[in-house]
Amino acid sequence: MDTASYVTPEEVRLALRKLHLEDTETNPELALRSALADDLKPVDARGRWKPSSLVILAGVFVLALLGVFLYFSLGRSL
Repeated sequence: MDTASYVTPEEVRLALRKLHLEDTETNPELALRSALADDLKPVDARGRWKPSSLVILAGVFVLALLGVFLYFSLGRSL
């Protein structure tokens, strides 16, 4: 039998690995980036990832809450 026409298991593994790395649904990092990206323009003019305005607003809100917590827990004792 001629084995040149058969696909080896290693070639199948490499092809599946490549397919899963490029797929945004199976790659957790890409899925998270696409979920948190801006809906209208996920990439800016320079090719960098652009976060959603909701993510930025939530980050500012969390930082404000953290600041208030630190002020009232540490600031009052000084």
